[in-house]
Amino acid sequence: MTRLHRRTSLSLLATGMASLAGCSETSDETDDTDDTDTSGSDDQDPATDSDRELLDAGDLPPYASLLRETDRSSSFYGAIDFGATFQRDDLEDDEQPTDPLLVNPIAFAQLSSFGLTQLGDSSAVDAFNAYGETTDASTFVYADGVYAITGTFERDDLAGALEDAGYDREATGDAYAVYVDGESEEAVGVTDDLFAYSYPSEDDAFDPATAVEGTVATAVGEQESKSETDDEFAELLRDDDADGISLGLYAPEEPFAADDLEDDQTDAETDELGFQFEAIEGATGIHQQLSLDGSSAAASAVVSYRDDDHVDVERLESSFGTDADDTETVRDGTAVAIEAAYDGTAVEEE
Repeated sequence: MTRLHRRTSLSLLATGMASLAGCSETSDETDDTDDTDTSGSDDQDPATDSDRELLDAGDLPPYASLLRETDRSSSFYGAIDFGATFQRDDLEDDEQPTDPLLVNPIAFAQLSSFGLTQLGDSSAVDAFNAYGETTDASTFVYADGVYAITGTFERDDLAGALEDAGYDREATGDAYAVYVDGESEEAVGVTDDLFAYSYPSEDDAFDPATAVEGTVATAVGEQESKSETDDEFAELLRDDDADGISLGLYAPEEPFAADDLEDDQTDAETDELGFQFEAIEGATGIHQQLSLDGSSAAASAVVSYRDDDHVDVERLESSFGTDADDTETVRDGTAVAIEAAYDGTAVEEE
């Protein structure tokens, strides 16, 4: 996982988007969020049902079609709705969020900003801007090493522009093309609705071109998506309402162990913000979401477990929603949902 500096998260996301001339302006519009009532306590099991129906599965979010199958034992993904992006002023030390319901989406926003900045600095950016169009309906997606932006793209013209910029054609399908820059080894994939790109990583087994081709081939339906082959993964995604920032971590084969999660933590001494997933030890998946409305925020998490023995509601309640004004927790079998409302003291929108 990526370790991130904690002072420049959401503002960097806005800066990264502004670096792409084809991207839309930031918007202040998000869905209204109702306050919730606190239920349950450390010595009382949470309700097994709720009028808010936190665990009622909805439709798959649009970005589900971009999440490819991989050989990895775990998957990390996230999405940001362009129409719901926002900017945050730097906060004082005593105002820094410590609640994972806030910290993890903010950390993902900075990861997204890094990806957008990479695109802005690459030779592919001119082709993207000349032959691509994004709107408030567009989405930025990260999926296991691949960055992607939805929109409308003139595929043939964009492919030609990539070739003119020195990219070599790596692979083609009926509805996509993949190109690789020989110097940076950046891989770029294009469909009529998607621009995907990736770079070499410290993992020698990761091949950017293969990963990008898997993403674009999945997006156009030439390969099955992960949600089509894994019902448990699809259930996590169905808890997404496609608003604001979404992210998830999924490991179906083995429950998360402490050693897998300890390197992701916030380090107060070095002033860094890392993903805070330690509370999901023993789980097999988590899906989080954050949206803002003015200076208020609504955040949620759904955590899934393999069996009843691993479910730890007390651990989740003591970690998630700790900075919130109102929280609600619902358990349904081996899944636990937490929803929280914030009045603006922990996160502020510019």
